[in-house]
Amino acid sequence: MKSLAFEYLDRSESIEVYIQRFYDAVHADPETLNEQQKEMLGYYTLNWARSKRVEKTYTISEDALDIIYCIINPQVWIVITDGWCGDSSQSLPVITEIARQSQGKIILRIISRDVYPELLEKYQTNGSMSIPKLIGTTYQGEESWVWGPRPKPANDLFQNLKSKNMAKEDIYKELHAWYAKDKGKAVESELMECIR
Repeated sequence: MKSLAFEYLDRSESIEVYIQRFYDAVHADPETLNEQQKEMLGYYTLNWARSKRVEKTYTISEDALDIIYCIINPQVWIVITDGWCGDSSQSLPVITEIARQSQGKIILRIISRDVYPELLEKYQTNGSMSIPKLIGTTYQGEESWVWGPRPKPANDLFQNLKSKNMAKEDIYKELHAWYAKDKGKAVESELMECIR
């Protein structure tokens, strides 16, 4: 069955275009921004720094490379996300590197959560519009699997801290400390399971 996300492929962008859009948001002249954009600028700036750190610290494992090189049928990976998302800043660089290492077997496309919220409506997580959401499809658009918004250990930590009624800022501080220690390995591991 054709994936709904695949039907949005003509509205998606390459990772290069997404990164440029992200960069432009971070480096925009504050004088040209409306109030909402000014409010979001801090999130974009922080997440840009997080993404750059992940790019420097994440190294794809030999096991993951073995799995990727064994892909027979090319795949399309569609990520619903936006630059203001903290979880995305931690996982999208890992997703990007896996796609890059696939030597064309994984085509990575990005769909803006803010431009197309109706698509995310169909890929909610327990009733929540959480991102990033990664939808793996065949080249013909058949949906194979859905991953996101975060790896299971990170999600377990998030839910545990939330159940303790911790302040949102403290939850995210703990969560991003976990991501920094993990260095992309949980995301990689779960995506390798999806590929298998």
